[in-house]
Amino acid sequence: MAIKKSKKDKAESTTVGENAIANRETEGLSQGQIIRKRFFQHKPAVFSLFFLIAITLFVYSASGIHLGTEHNPINYQGWWHYTILDLPDTTLCGEAVGCPTLDHPFGQDNIGRDFFALVTRGTEISLMVMVIIGFLGGFIGTVIGAIAGFFGGWVDAVLMRFTDFIITIPTILIGAVIGFRVGNLGVFVLACLLGVFAWTGLARLVRGEFLSLREREFVDAARVAGASNFRIIFKHILPNAIGVIIVSVTLALSGAILLETALSYIGLGVQAPDVSLGLIINQYQDSFTYSPWLFWWPGAFIIAIALSVNFIGDGLRDAFDPRQRRRIKRKDFVLVAAKTRPGK
Repeated sequence: MAIKKSKKDKAESTTVGENAIANRETEGLSQGQIIRKRFFQHKPAVFSLFFLIAITLFVYSASGIHLGTEHNPINYQGWWHYTILDLPDTTLCGEAVGCPTLDHPFGQDNIGRDFFALVTRGTEISLMVMVIIGFLGGFIGTVIGAIAGFFGGWVDAVLMRFTDFIITIPTILIGAVIGFRVGNLGVFVLACLLGVFAWTGLARLVRGEFLSLREREFVDAARVAGASNFRIIFKHILPNAIGVIIVSVTLALSGAILLETALSYIGLGVQAPDVSLGLIINQYQDSFTYSPWLFWWPGAFIIAIALSVNFIGDGLRDAFDPRQRRRIKRKDFVLVAAKTRPGK
């Protein structure tokens, strides 16, 4: 009995010590400050965030900004001295064509185009498509899930059955049909239409959160105070579900760039003369044996961006999860024990 009691006392003291450390770290901080502090304690997420920002600034500054349509383009040239339309002299190295040089660090394709310009422009387009799909899908999913979860009844039944119907259709099939029909209308139109069908998973998550939160006391208090349904949804319940939304949208971004890559790879996404990372891989996949750098660089950028977004999503999930505890170091236990020792 004495051994069992000592083990129980040791476990209780450990739990008390962990709670004391957690309370000491968050004492006097707001909810936003606590979330920010937990996120910055997640080193892979912080590194991925700065890496994603750096790669975005790098490709947009190198390639420039390209907006508008084919007939009314809006172009701001970046600092790189070649564009995707330039055809400089092709360098040769043995049997390969367009080897990497100081003037062309990523090499050249078989017609002489600078591959650095192609990859940076393709990364720019892929990032833009990723952001549009992720945030448009996040907005639609949040609105539909919030309405279904708050009102319930026949509204919930209709919206969720419609959601189930969309879920049963494979995403790649929806994307292929959209890409085949509107791929030649430009990147922005393609991304917007893909985003319209990228909301189903988030809608179900938001609905579950709203079904739980609408029964809380603060919602009853808002009703008694005369708040409208619109105000209750967007001013009272939605802020309490924002953690789930942010994490889901972040993780959906990596799926969005992979969807765009897959569609462009099979020729149903971004169409020439514009480029994306998936389209580059599709165009130069046959060059892997004799010019492998034409395949490595777009693949490396896709993997780097997708991994960075996933790590950021993991960090946000840990930051918003109140049950998540960081690993307690021995020196933290010593400090807490010293402060709580009798006579101190």
